[in-house]
Amino acid sequence: MPTARSASYSGELFALKAILEQMQADHSDEKGVQAGASSSSFQDALLKANTVLEEILDDLQRRTTRQSRLAKLGWPSKKGDLEGSIAQLERLKTYFILVILNDRSVAEKETAHSIDAVKTNEKTKTWICAVDFGSMHRKARSLCQPGTGAWFIQGPLRSWIAPEGKCRMLSLEGKSGSGKTVLCSTAIEAVKDAIATRTSSQVIYYYCSFHLTTSQELVYLLGALLVQLSESYPEILDELQESFKRRAIPQPDELVSLLLKFTKPLSELFIVVDAINESRKSAQILDALLTLLESSHNIRIMVTSTTLPPVSNPTINILRLFNGYRNTSSVALRLVLLEKAGGMFRYVQCQIEPLAAQKTGRDVILALDRMPESLHGTYETILCRIPSYDREIARETLLWLSSGYQEITLAELSEAVILTKGDKSIDDDCRLFDPQVILSICQGLIVYDERTTFVALAHSSVKAFLTSDAIKHGPAAYYSLDETEGFTAHLAKVPDRRKTYPLLKYAAENWASHCSPSWPPGYPLVDAEIDGILSFFDTRHLPGGGNYTSWTQMLLSEAPAEQARRTEPLYYAASYGIIPLVDRLIQSGANVNAAGGRNDATPLIVACFRGQEATVQRLLEAGADPIIQDAAEMCSLEWAVRRQHRGTVEILLSHMRKSMGIGSSDLCWQCRACKY
Repeated sequence: MPTARSASYSGELFALKAILEQMQADHSDEKGVQAGASSSSFQDALLKANTVLEEILDDLQRRTTRQSRLAKLGWPSKKGDLEGSIAQLERLKTYFILVILNDRSVAEKETAHSIDAVKTNEKTKTWICAVDFGSMHRKARSLCQPGTGAWFIQGPLRSWIAPEGKCRMLSLEGKSGSGKTVLCSTAIEAVKDAIATRTSSQVIYYYCSFHLTTSQELVYLLGALLVQLSESYPEILDELQESFKRRAIPQPDELVSLLLKFTKPLSELFIVVDAINESRKSAQILDALLTLLESSHNIRIMVTSTTLPPVSNPTINILRLFNGYRNTSSVALRLVLLEKAGGMFRYVQCQIEPLAAQKTGRDVILALDRMPESLHGTYETILCRIPSYDREIARETLLWLSSGYQEITLAELSEAVILTKGDKSIDDDCRLFDPQVILSICQGLIVYDERTTFVALAHSSVKAFLTSDAIKHGPAAYYSLDETEGFTAHLAKVPDRRKTYPLLKYAAENWASHCSPSWPPGYPLVDAEIDGILSFFDTRHLPGGGNYTSWTQMLLSEAPAEQARRTEPLYYAASYGIIPLVDRLIQSGANVNAAGGRNDATPLIVACFRGQEATVQRLLEAGADPIIQDAAEMCSLEWAVRRQHRGTVEILLSHMRKSMGIGSSDLCWQCRACKY
């Protein structure tokens, strides 16, 4: 019927119009890469469509001049030519649709690739820097009072920042509690302001903390500096990709070289590191910073510490914080506080609350007379005020916070303090009614971050007092902690549910560390404790893999359940260096060459990776093969060389010479150390 045919033709034309408008919109909005739209075949198709449309328009115009409106609607003549043109348009419409779909597919793939790249970069940052230095900086800034530290900012720091200044390294020394960290955060902000108008200048920083073991590692310090520098030079993350894929943390020397490489384009790079004394590797940290300083003329470094760094260099300016503090106020309160504080902000901070609680001026004077003479005396007073019925919770809290390996939340801590030796399960009857009670009991000794819910000792001086000789002979001796002792292993059979059991993550990641003599604080395991650990390991034979598999899944969070299930206990005992456990597992017939973990490594490989020398010796004596490679195609000797564990390398080489009959040249080939 003519009306039906004309409607069909009109539909084709309108469809083509909609497609072309969509392509124009995609092009103007840059939604796609328009790879198809830029091709010569696409341009030819557009010209062809234009030609066909012109032919149809010309035909319709001729019809209008010759025929009546009714005849035109019926399209009585040359119907075959017109239908042929419409058929061409239909084919062109199909082609254009395919172009749109292809362009969008390409765009979606590129977008997905970009998203993957961003995710990989974020994972790389977290891997090379396991410390939230930004949060630590914000916390320090929150404690700063306006106007404080002006003597330092307007004096020594200004000279250090000045382009013409000769001092390239500034070391700020002060007693524990004297406010170095807050002053350091102020210095960082001052540097940011000073270089805001300078071209090619940047400041990067880091905070060491006794609260967090990972923050004390040199590789993570250097990693944090690189992560900050990568905001200006993303290529840094590309340089780390190979190591990230192999899950092999680069050596400090490699990271230092990388820092120096990307420092060259800068006119100035200011590096600020706080509390290097709170790291067990403070000497290594200082050596690395001095290497940076000596290797690049455009680097300036500031560090804070409780003790004078063991260096003699004319470019290093050492400032002792608050020496010669002047007591100029005539107000009794100010005089007494300044005199007893001895330049320690922490001491004053501890006195503010009890003084503020006084109701009259006379009460304030009496409180000043009773005020402890020192910071240690202040902590002793706080501890002695804790009621007898809260002492156990207080001691457990202080023990956990002093000996933990990573930050712990209030929920985790509230579960940790109620654990007792021999517990096999936990229910609501065991838990505290309100975890917040911990904060009340230990007020003045611990701090709580409402945003992250982390709990920590209020200051490093708290741990220093708890582990000092002074506390052992005073009224607070009950709270004395011995750094050579640690927790017993609490191996509770708990399901893999973090919300129900907040301590699960911490326990899974750290219980073996608390048992290992190679990790301070450690203690020797007795047979009953080893039996308990082996019983825990035996749960892997239960349906579903038992608690052992739940634990290994916590450790191998990105690995499939099957990989967690097949990783043998000897692998973890070797990794943590728990010698009595390694011996018992070997005696029970454990396969010393069984592969496991993320990289399909043997117990010997992971022990070499960790530098567990005694464990390496035991495994070799038990027949472990040092030539087996892991998923990264690295053998035990290669990992020992790569990680620079000299003692482990010597043990391996000695074993291979004696038991495998390998000569020096063969050992060189096996080691392949030259490739590094």
